[in-house]
Amino acid sequence: MIHSPLPHVPDDRVKGPNSAAFTVAVNDEACFLWPLTGLRSPTAGVSSLAVQGQARKEFLRACSLASEKKLAKAEEHLRKALDADKRYAAAWVFLGQVLKAQQKRDEAHTACSQALQVDPNYLPADLCLADLSAIQEKWEEMLRFANSAVALDPANDPHAYFYAAGAYYGLHRLPEAETTALRAAEIDKTIREPRSHFLLAQIYELERKPDAEAAQLQEYLKSVTDPQEVEIVKKYLADLERKRNK
Repeated sequence: MIHSPLPHVPDDRVKGPNSAAFTVAVNDEACFLWPLTGLRSPTAGVSSLAVQGQARKEFLRACSLASEKKLAKAEEHLRKALDADKRYAAAWVFLGQVLKAQQKRDEAHTACSQALQVDPNYLPADLCLADLSAIQEKWEEMLRFANSAVALDPANDPHAYFYAAGAYYGLHRLPEAETTALRAAEIDKTIREPRSHFLLAQIYELERKPDAEAAQLQEYLKSVTDPQEVEIVKKYLADLERKRNK
């Protein structure tokens, strides 16, 4: 997401909901793709309860298809859900994510923007737009959406602080980036946003604090599942160790 001599954090992997999520989901947010997987919105479930009939059925079908990585089919059913109810904020966000995963970024931005128009207090819409802004390196825009998300849930959502910290990093405002990333890590008790540790490692690299950089990479490594990514991070840790022993 953010350029650095450190390894890139994948931002386009598709990790959908649990294969059974569409049948047991308490709220629509359980269906969201990575990096919004596991998102807990302060208004979670409100849109789900308000939506009835065909729109809800189409959304749940899309949830099932996304879990099977059938993104084009998921898109079709989300559009049907929105045809049935254009004020379905969660469906707009989910559509934005599905479009992003298919590399349709302009359409994804339009979908997530529509979610924000439908419900200005729907936190996933802000995060969806912050995520898309990050890919395009639109740091000011990313910071605006991230700060809006922080304001909606200042005590519980690490994703919002992570995106704010990433925007500060992109704007070369390192003290604010560090403070905000530390806050993300502090409230992230269940490690829903491990990229905060990766970002802190990037910050400490620029600040020439190799011990702090290594500590954050070690924390990040605990959550890495991709074998290639594991090897890259381990290589950087080995390089840091060699430099410290010179």
